Amino acid sequence: MNIFQGIFVFFIAVFIAISLWSSRKGVSLRDFYIMEGNAGSFLIAGTYLATWISAVGLVGLSAVSYSSSIASGVLTWGAFPGFVISAFFIGNRLRRFGQVTLGDYYEARFGGKDIRLLSTVITVVGLGAYFISQLIGSALITESVLGIPYNVMLPLMVAVFGIIAVTGGAKTVTITDTLMLVIIAVSIGLVFAPMFIHNIGLENISLYAKENPNFFKMTAGGTIGWGTIIGWQVLWCFGNAANPASITRAYLAKDARTWVKAIMLSLIICIPVVWMAQIAAGLVRLVEPNLKNPAQAIIWAATSSYVPPLVGALAIAGLFAAVLSTASTQILMLAFSVSRDIYERFTTFSNDEERDKKSLFMARLWIAIFAVLAVALAWGRPTYIALVGNFGSSVFAAAFFPALIMGLWWKKTTKAGAYASMAVGLALDAVLSFYPLLFLNKPLAWAEYLPFGIHPVIWSLIVAMVVLVVVSKMTQNSITEEQSRVYEVCQTLEPKPATSSTSLVIYAIVTGLTGVLLLLAVCWFATYCV
Repeated sequence: MNIFQGIFVFFIAVFIAISLWSSRKGVSLRDFYIMEGNAGSFLIAGTYLATWISAVGLVGLSAVSYSSSIASGVLTWGAFPGFVISAFFIGNRLRRFGQVTLGDYYEARFGGKDIRLLSTVITVVGLGAYFISQLIGSALITESVLGIPYNVMLPLMVAVFGIIAVTGGAKTVTITDTLMLVIIAVSIGLVFAPMFIHNIGLENISLYAKENPNFFKMTAGGTIGWGTIIGWQVLWCFGNAANPASITRAYLAKDARTWVKAIMLSLIICIPVVWMAQIAAGLVRLVEPNLKNPAQAIIWAATSSYVPPLVGALAIAGLFAAVLSTASTQILMLAFSVSRDIYERFTTFSNDEERDKKSLFMARLWIAIFAVLAVALAWGRPTYIALVGNFGSSVFAAAFFPALIMGLWWKKTTKAGAYASMAVGLALDAVLSFYPLLFLNKPLAWAEYLPFGIHPVIWSLIVAMVVLVVVSKMTQNSITEEQSRVYEVCQTLEPKPATSSTSLVIYAIVTGLTGVLLLLAVCWFATYCV
């Protein structure tokens, strides 16, 4: 067993051991769902950011950085304002309502189990797509490290995801996510990427830039259209803000201020870590221009002679931690969407004890079911990691965000408006995204066939928002006293952590500048000090 295999197996064993240890006393249903709502800022930041940094960003988009442009990391920048939206405009108001899933909120805010069912469908479609992309990424990583065939690694990897999620639910996932975030930030963002960039050398980078200037442009010399760039900003921003796996982390927080502090901490960390990883992946092209699988750019760099074996092994451990942390949260939320939003709502129980026992069993059962389905859909080494992950985000941007943000901030939003917006957003985004794949022999969500080359998610989001406003205006008489009460609860239950719009702007500016300064510091370190 070499150093790469040894460190990899060691970390897998540690993650599983922590999961088993943290659940040794057993967990209640509420603990399984939301960790009893007692998590502090560090744990919330850990699970939120570890869920966000995933195979899409560190494997899928690394392939884009290698193949098209070293500046492709800009495609993820839309997620950063999404963090701020989550912190100030969505998460705290959901906390004031205080439940488990977005389905809980939609049913209480708009009334009727049918809208909860629709939210479950959207959650399964969006998170299912994202989870499959994580499974593909994890099998690619482990195949490279352990030398075990991809299709053999699939069930092994999903077993690891499942063990972490099944043992203690939100509790074990949150604890392991936080540990994984530390590994990701240190091993990739602060050690491996700066060292690899330094060893490539500024002279080689400058020479390559003179010979291949398009590789250093955001549009890759026209290869990446502006419509796609803008569209990715929209789907990463609003998709991240309305992603159930991320936004429901607010329910774990002790209070509103804890939630805001956690998201601001996440924003500070993610900018230098993700950007440095993308730069390192892109620079692989300078020394290995014929890489067969661009998705393995960081893996190639980690196993190359440009970094010491120990540093490379830790980088691969961090890469897998990014996939593992995201996948464990997603499979947990997929199970919640069925056990909580369907099983509990459509099953009669004799008492609370019976409900808790059976619901806990059902959540664990659905973790296993989704694991098997994901293996089947990821079979055969598909190459669409970034595209599938992005489709999941676009689903949440188009189908969830309008109803979620307007329901929290506009009292006149009606059930008919929200329901129509969610249905139209989901259908239109799916049709526009899959049309080029099915009929034009182009990639999923290819945007050039649409007016001005604008990404499908933008059209879908605009139409969904218009539908919500128009239908709500037409159905004002349908608003009930209970729906109005839920709206008021979301406004008043907890004090706002920021007391004015000025404070909100200051939070955002200071956090953004801190992240940029950290990025510049890491770049300086990579250039002069490694």
